[in-house]
Amino acid sequence: MTTRRRRRAEREQLLTARRDSLLVLLSRVQRGTPLTADEATLLRTHVEAELRDSDQYRRTAGGAQAAAAQLRERVTAAEAAIVEAEQRAEEAEGTVTALRSELHDVRLRRDDARAGREDAERALDRVRADLRDAEAGAGRLYPYLLAAQDACGAPNWPALAETIRARVPEATRERARYRLAWRSARRRALAAEAALAAELPLLADVPVPYAEPAVDEPAQQAA
Repeated sequence: MTTRRRRRAEREQLLTARRDSLLVLLSRVQRGTPLTADEATLLRTHVEAELRDSDQYRRTAGGAQAAAAQLRERVTAAEAAIVEAEQRAEEAEGTVTALRSELHDVRLRRDDARAGREDAERALDRVRADLRDAEAGAGRLYPYLLAAQDACGAPNWPALAETIRARVPEATRERARYRLAWRSARRRALAAEAALAAELPLLADVPVPYAEPAVDEPAQQAA
């Protein structure tokens, strides 16, 4: 048994003995039996002890009630804090849900951005390939462009297109003149061919003069 339990047991024994003695003395007083001086002193001592214990119990009970009131206040505050915490938890859950939705949207936009970047890279690759093809084509066309520049009399390449556009009317007129000259020459050729065809029957009856073949002088001397 611990010291505290032993002391509690001793107090309980003293309290029981005191109350038994007090009950005996009160019974004698109730029956009208006179008490001796020692018994009266013992009765007074017991009553005073009971009064002290009663006062102590009242003070203890008051402290317990105050502690109980404080505990109730703490419980009420704790319950309010729990309610507030639950409300905050609900708000936090709503915030987490919104953040998850926003994160999902961000991930979708990130995926779209990645796909757009990949498309842009593929388009850039195609543009680079087209540029390489254009450079190769320009390399192949360089001699022709240089000849066109010389033929048109353009001072440089940037002025080539403008020079060609400026010479289009003149070239058109020159082409028309060449076409007219060709048509005129063709008509004359056709007319000459027709005249020759008409004269061929007449030339068939004309005798061809005989001409002896020329002999070289060294050949004659050798003969």
